[in-house]
Amino acid sequence: MSWAWPERTPVTPYKLILRLRWLQTLSASLLLLVTTCSHAAEARIAVASNFRDTALAIAEQLEATSPHRYQIIAGSTGKLASQIINGAPFDILMAADQRRPRELELRGLAVPGSVMTYALGEMGLWWPEGPDALDLEKLTKLPAGQVCIANPAVAPYGDAAIAVLSAGSMDADWLDGLIRVDNVNLVTGWVATGQARAGFVARSAMITAKRGGEILFGTDDIVWLKDHPPIAQAMAVITRAADNPAATFWARQLGTGPIQSLLERDGYRIPQVDQ
Repeated sequence: MSWAWPERTPVTPYKLILRLRWLQTLSASLLLLVTTCSHAAEARIAVASNFRDTALAIAEQLEATSPHRYQIIAGSTGKLASQIINGAPFDILMAADQRRPRELELRGLAVPGSVMTYALGEMGLWWPEGPDALDLEKLTKLPAGQVCIANPAVAPYGDAAIAVLSAGSMDADWLDGLIRVDNVNLVTGWVATGQARAGFVARSAMITAKRGGEILFGTDDIVWLKDHPPIAQAMAVITRAADNPAATFWARQLGTGPIQSLLERDGYRIPQVDQ
């Protein structure tokens, strides 16, 4: 009995070309995968409470168009800034004011030149079942304990509410009796559930709560304070994220059309120039 090597099917030039092309395609795909993974990064974005839903929408959009991933942490601006000062591992602060990002920059905790105004917010007085011709002066008919604001010590929208009320006819004792909650989103909740009869709310918070089916309100229930300057909301890249491509990508994309459309959808105005 004899044994012989099996005959090998000859490789034609055409098959050789196909194999080479397949290997080239595979190599290119592997190179793209390695390159993409090597540039992928994660960033922790600390955002003012009124910006939470918008930030989540931005993160979803940016994750769909890049290899980066984002974690959104929401809270009052003052508390988030304090946490950064005390070493919290945040990469970007999206504040509801300009003061805290600038203070972080002065302390050397934010990348120089990274502070910029990304949105202009609007505040209003929400008073369900209030008088027909709703205005601020009529608030004095309510006990202060039935009017809710965000805590001015940590929340810029609360600080703005105090400025508006102090310019009116409200006395100091009445102002001291106001309900103060941690952030402007909670004001919406307090009024919606009847724990307060009126409150100073953010347009963005009202829009997102209504879109989610959480509240209902009539146009006559809110007076938007158009005479009050818009609330300039600024951001800063924290120094720990100076070389983080995910943080850089986030900051760069804020000025693009798709992201600005999200801002406008949620009730913000787009700043014409950095402030």
